[in-house]
Amino acid sequence: MTRRKTYTYGDLIPSSPYGQVDAAIGKSVASGDVGILPPTKSIDQPIEELTIDGIRMVFQNTPGTEAPSEMNTWFPDLKAFWAAENIVAGQHNILTLRGAPVRDALAWSQYINEALYLFGDQADVMFASHSWPRWGKERISEVMRGQRDMYANLNNQVLHLANTGVTINQIHNVYEPPKSLQALWYAHAYHGSYLHNSRAVIQRYLGFWDLNPATLVPLSPEDSAPLYIEMMGGAAKVMAKGSELYDKGEYRLATEILNKLVYAEPGNQDAKDLLADTYEQMGYQFESAALRNSFLSGAKELRDGVVAVKAPKPGSPDFARGTSTLLFLNYLGIQMDSRKAEGMKFKINLSTPDNGESFVVEMSNATLTTIAGFQAKDADLTITIDRRELEDVMIGTAKLAEKVAAGKAKMEGDPQVLTQLASTMVKFDNWFEVLPGTTKEAAPTSNPEVFLDDATYYEGQ
Repeated sequence: MTRRKTYTYGDLIPSSPYGQVDAAIGKSVASGDVGILPPTKSIDQPIEELTIDGIRMVFQNTPGTEAPSEMNTWFPDLKAFWAAENIVAGQHNILTLRGAPVRDALAWSQYINEALYLFGDQADVMFASHSWPRWGKERISEVMRGQRDMYANLNNQVLHLANTGVTINQIHNVYEPPKSLQALWYAHAYHGSYLHNSRAVIQRYLGFWDLNPATLVPLSPEDSAPLYIEMMGGAAKVMAKGSELYDKGEYRLATEILNKLVYAEPGNQDAKDLLADTYEQMGYQFESAALRNSFLSGAKELRDGVVAVKAPKPGSPDFARGTSTLLFLNYLGIQMDSRKAEGMKFKINLSTPDNGESFVVEMSNATLTTIAGFQAKDADLTITIDRRELEDVMIGTAKLAEKVAAGKAKMEGDPQVLTQLASTMVKFDNWFEVLPGTTKEAAPTSNPEVFLDDATYYEGQ
């Protein structure tokens, strides 16, 4: 997501009329350290009222809308309705291009409808996380109704077209909202877009496949591109046709063939420059900031190569402390390179007495799994450490070996399994190549600071 969001928010491109001008729901994204705090109170009912610091709040649970966990809030004594990110000054994302599970456009519409009937005729003001306030019951109800219809039409009409045979690779060229919705400024595609959100609706219900067997298990672009270029008569002919299409303003057609050429010849800078020019012109024509930024970012990367930018750092102490142990251990299963774990087989018991949690971490079939609430009778290694002490290891301010030496952790069994586990861990580099020929390939490297990767301390002991 860190890599992808540099495209959608325009982190890579300078701010200017020809570059990044907006991130749609903000001018740009923040950098620095990211923190998270565990909740002290969970809202688990559809409608739930609390009084906090003397302020009455009525929470409307809206899961599956802008986020898996999302809610609106009604302040009855103030006649104020907070719409979170569910009602903003334009269309939001059903599929956020930086990467996330596809959202539910129908549920989104239904929750707005519920808010309209619960609070719309009472509210004097409606405000949101990324939008200006709307004043007066009439205006508030109008905006709620328009946004409700925008998401409902997107969901219903896309599925209507899908039931007539329109596929995920066609829907964005077929679906368009009703003219009445197009006339509403707050239903315009400033952040999300009807182009990619229509595809997201089909992705949610039917998946990525358009039912054509040729697209079910396609070749990778770099494998198919050389044949295309050969059959088109070589790079010179593709460049000539690409330039012709560019001059005519037929940018999407130009992209079709120039993209193939760049994949076939990633070192062909002239081809990358012409494709960049095409991306740039396409970016200028999109109303959606996310689409504009994505095309302009691709253009810059084709010309200049991959350039790392400052990004929020999720590994802060607050972030680690707010992350559950189970989630952290599950992440180790992602950080592990399965190809390095062939033949490994072991079980590790982990218990954190201060909060009463226990886990079994098991390596089997070159796969790392974790289960909470259990301890294996045949564990190869048992680690006992308070969660508070474990956080120091998670953050990287201490090693497990140091905790053991200080008497703050205990290990029983074979510490060699930690050496095995550590040998499979990889440090991810966010600045991997997206477009061909924009960076040198680098093999993943072992991460010397990963949790449990201090097992060499125990080798031979």
